Amino acid sequence: MNPGTAPSSSHERLPELGPILADLGVAAAELGTRSVAAPAGAPALRTIPRDGWALALVPGEPTDAELAEHRNRLWPDLHVVALFRSSPERLVRDTLQGREKFSTRCEFRGVVLAARRREEVLSPTATVAKFDQNAGGWNGEPGRPGYAHFRWMRRYVGLFATPRKGERILDFGCGAGWVGIEAALGAGGASLAAFDPSPEMVRNAEANARANGLTEFRGRTGFGEAPPFDERFELVISSGVVSFSPDQRAWFDGLARCVAPGGRLVVGDLNPSSRGMLHRRATRPLLPARELNAIEASTAQRELERRGFVHEATAGYQLTRPVPQLAHWSDAKLGGALSGLLLAWNRFRAGPARELGAFDSWVMRLRAP
Repeated sequence: MNPGTAPSSSHERLPELGPILADLGVAAAELGTRSVAAPAGAPALRTIPRDGWALALVPGEPTDAELAEHRNRLWPDLHVVALFRSSPERLVRDTLQGREKFSTRCEFRGVVLAARRREEVLSPTATVAKFDQNAGGWNGEPGRPGYAHFRWMRRYVGLFATPRKGERILDFGCGAGWVGIEAALGAGGASLAAFDPSPEMVRNAEANARANGLTEFRGRTGFGEAPPFDERFELVISSGVVSFSPDQRAWFDGLARCVAPGGRLVVGDLNPSSRGMLHRRATRPLLPARELNAIEASTAQRELERRGFVHEATAGYQLTRPVPQLAHWSDAKLGGALSGLLLAWNRFRAGPARELGAFDSWVMRLRAP
């Protein structure tokens, strides 16, 4: 059944493919794409268990661009997390972690998009598990190609708030802690509090803070929708966090509650309207959920202005395509030979921009009422 074409029955089954996918750990509700992509709350969508799967079948040999288009139609109700490329000769599964080949075969020739509910992919349980498992990869490794760029981006966001000596700083969704650490160091060793959903991330953040000479550090676990600190801070920084939230309005409410009256807020994230991000959505069938869930700087500004904040400045700081691709190629093939040049290019271009489409990342500073 072709995505976009209504099935003859919402319970239509493919007997050859279903058992094979079930054997591979996919307990799936096989629905036509029109049913799967129905608005949230529609009866057809409710038939998919919260922790279940939905399948969209694309016969033939679709291109990656065609598969990406189908994926985009399913979002935001569903997020495609795997592709099964099926034929009588082979069955392979593609995920963001790589490709796996299976000895089983089935008669269906085409691609099956395996999708899960957006709220399940972005759920607290899934978020903690993902960050705990990948905590080391978010920490950066000194001496490796690209590390200087990694630290520069975090320093740029941390110093965008112009941190001041004596003020209390909160890193709201700290990851490995580097953005808050850079801000605290820029303020001459200010008091730094931080939280993250992942206990492993918080442990990394505390170790990094201590290693950089910050003696006043408090780390807790928690989510932006319900921050684990009752007090308010003169400076709150949140970088690359809102795109992980399943309820972004609740997340902005939590963010606003943490800023002291007259305090400063710095928030940043991916830019879904950059040339590079638009190209990725149009050509890559599989993407991290946060790329699809990211919001534009203008949307964040409106949300915060509704809560009384006054906008002061917005900037872009990570140049878009082809710069990240060149950096990856340099790191993978040239041992980082181009890293210094690409970093210099980013440093030169970063700053206030009329057109944020040239940047994959944005950062914004606002003042609390």
